[in-house]
Amino acid sequence: MYIDHVGINTNDMEATLQFYCGILGMRLVRTTRTPDGRRHYNVEIGGGNAFAVFDGAELPTAGELEEFDAAYQRLKDHGVAVTEIIERGYGKTFYFHDPNGIRLQIELKTKQDADSLEGDSDPVPYVRALLQQA
Repeated sequence: MYIDHVGINTNDMEATLQFYCGILGMRLVRTTRTPDGRRHYNVEIGGGNAFAVFDGAELPTAGELEEFDAAYQRLKDHGVAVTEIIERGYGKTFYFHDPNGIRLQIELKTKQDADSLEGDSDPVPYVRALLQQA
């Protein structure tokens, strides 16, 4: 199974970006807002992988259509509570919790979306500084 990205939640986007991008040197590749207005930034971690950072959000993801459907069914067959499949402009997704109560997401991208640092009209200061350097 191919994992495109994993999502993490933060209550301090600025400190999170300072740590991962500033100190660890990972590259911020995309900024945007969720439909409900929360920040959603993607940080490249190497090997073609990334993690999504969400402002106070909840999240993670998967690949091929058959794997997506099989993962959904496997979770249901094992008694794991899953949300309905949510259709998005770029694909579809569903959420569930692991045994530790950590909320996870499996997502299938069916359309390519462009990486951009300009998807958030009111970015945190770290992103503003990156945009000024570009």
